Amino acid sequence: MPIPPSVLDRPGALLVIAARRGQERATQRLTPLGLNVRMCGVLNLLKEDGPKSQQEIGELLGIDRTTMVEIVDELEKQGIVKRERSPHDRRSYAVTLTTSGKAKQKRAAEAFDAAADDFFSPLSEPEREKLAGMLKRLILRPETHT
Repeated sequence: MPIPPSVLDRPGALLVIAARRGQERATQRLTPLGLNVRMCGVLNLLKEDGPKSQQEIGELLGIDRTTMVEIVDELEKQGIVKRERSPHDRRSYAVTLTTSGKAKQKRAAEAFDAAADDFFSPLSEPEREKLAGMLKRLILRPETHT
């Protein structure tokens, strides 16, 4: 799909378009697994950090409460995660990967990585590293309010 001429010199718009296209490629690879990009993010977070409450997951991944409930409901329906009473707070539930969820997370991570390799293929490894560094600087800079 062509890029509209009106945005060719607008880095912010190009960044949005690039993110959307990268997400589309990841979605194509994840759909056969019954997953989407957000679900993959949840699985990766649980694999890396262990059990978390839905609220914690949503906050860490920037997913609103309603969408988070839908995601966990679907993952639980697929047998990928389970909800258990949190040992730290009996009022909340910890979301945990199941054994089949761990296997699914591994396949999802491989699919996501393949999509990223495909998306970033026009860039050399040094260019990818430079882009990652620049994006980190944009994302991690201290908030300034003017």
